[in-house]
Amino acid sequence: MQAFDARPDNQTVRQLRATARRGQAAIEAALVMPLMVFFCLGIVQLTLVQQARLMTEYAAYQAVRAGVVWNGNNERMHDAAIVALLPTMGRTDDILQLGKTWALASLYDDALGKLQWNNGVVPASFNGANLLGLVRVDTVNPAYFTPIETLWRLPDGVNWKELDFDGPDAFPETPFTKFAEFFNLDVRTKDQEIYRKSTVLSIRLRYWYEMKVPFANQVIFLSWFAANADVALYGGIERSSTTKENMLGKSGDASSLQGGGRGIRHQKGFDSLYQPEMRVLWGLASGDIPILSKLIGRRYFLPLTATHSMRMQSNFHRKWIMHLNPSWGL
Repeated sequence: MQAFDARPDNQTVRQLRATARRGQAAIEAALVMPLMVFFCLGIVQLTLVQQARLMTEYAAYQAVRAGVVWNGNNERMHDAAIVALLPTMGRTDDILQLGKTWALASLYDDALGKLQWNNGVVPASFNGANLLGLVRVDTVNPAYFTPIETLWRLPDGVNWKELDFDGPDAFPETPFTKFAEFFNLDVRTKDQEIYRKSTVLSIRLRYWYEMKVPFANQVIFLSWFAANADVALYGGIERSSTTKENMLGKSGDASSLQGGGRGIRHQKGFDSLYQPEMRVLWGLASGDIPILSKLIGRRYFLPLTATHSMRMQSNFHRKWIMHLNPSWGL
């Protein structure tokens, strides 16, 4: 009687091994693919943020350039900044696409300006320029911390309307012998130095940049918000929590961050970000603004800021000083 050999032949063994390898590869892909997808999306979103940051610096330059030739006009600077930032919002490669992107930017600027930011410091608008919208241009110098009452060399200095730095009664940029105080070049009054500094226009620009890459925008926003609030995050990337737990934690509860953001502060001018504004950003990202969230869903914004200074090429008008001292009654 012939014995039965239960051992598989070589071909069967090879097929079984190939099947095992395919199964192992599928499991490895299932474990690694989500992380790789996030890394790719994160790289794309961070690249776009970096581009927007560079464009914000360029927009600050364009804004101050408009201001130095338009008497420090904040409305002109505001529009110049938005035009410079249009490539971060949409296409600008032809006149039709440029018009569409401009309309979108205007819509965002108006819509964001109507939110209840309630910082109690920044006015809603300044001589026609929207300060609570998509872009805010803050004129840092000249400002209230400059002793304006000592700046002017005008016969009617008390009622001045503009900073006349090139008139016959103004301090010149370079000493001239027709001014007695400039005969001795070693002697310079404090007022002269203040005057020279006041003819430099310094602005700070803030831009609400919207992150639009799915999933990455949420993770980056949550990480930035937690860092601003000095709070650690725990759990997985897609379900981060402020409660300490391991990577398998499933709570995903970060709601305690809502009132924790400290904002971005400055010694001069308006702060780039106030605590009440942080709460509005959280409401937009978490969907806690009922009516708006139903209409547009969740939106993730980052405040990008830049400063720039340039010597005035036209007389600075008094009405464009943003930080007037209330005691002056102006």
